[in-house]
Amino acid sequence: MTDTDEAFWNDPVPGSTPDVRTYIALLRPYLLIIIILFVVSVLAGYMTGYFNPEIAEQMMGQFEESYDWIADESPLVIMLFIFANNTINSFIAMLLGVVFGLWPILFILINGFFIGIVVFDTTREISIFIILAALIPHGIIELPMIFISAAIGLRLGYLTFLKISKQMKISIKQELFQAVRFFIKLIVPLLFIAAFIETFVTSAIPFILMS
Repeated sequence: MTDTDEAFWNDPVPGSTPDVRTYIALLRPYLLIIIILFVVSVLAGYMTGYFNPEIAEQMMGQFEESYDWIADESPLVIMLFIFANNTINSFIAMLLGVVFGLWPILFILINGFFIGIVVFDTTREISIFIILAALIPHGIIELPMIFISAAIGLRLGYLTFLKISKQMKISIKQELFQAVRFFIKLIVPLLFIAAFIETFVTSAIPFILMS
């Protein structure tokens, strides 16, 4: 570990929290791991649906049954639900990362697998190009924020391991403070924007392209 890293980890002054760019730079190796896990889990979900379509139908049926009520709500309620759901799940994945980073990994694997199932099921009726056109506007914001949240959780888990194994003196309390402050400062606003786009833009794209 470098002296800069050590100073960052042991910094007891809340006001000296690193800027966004510096913090994200520290997350690079964890982000790489999270992205790889996500890609692998999406492919696993897609291949599961391809070889076992009944599993995809069962999972999609359960999903539709659980969230069918949202279709009858106003766009504002739908947007707030999407925002709250993504924010709460990302926040939990980040905080529970202190348990050796296990929950962020499970969070990414489970969501990636389900997305793979959804993509397989949807492509049976809609062109993959239409799906991508609908997902990219909000996904280009939403996914990075989810990845970063999971990466922070993974980093917290690693730092917890270093502290418990006494390999380095680290203030987990200060790390949590910095993580929460970063989450509120960057991730929450961008997840709100992504929810707005998903509600008012994404839903219209397939109809426009298929009309």
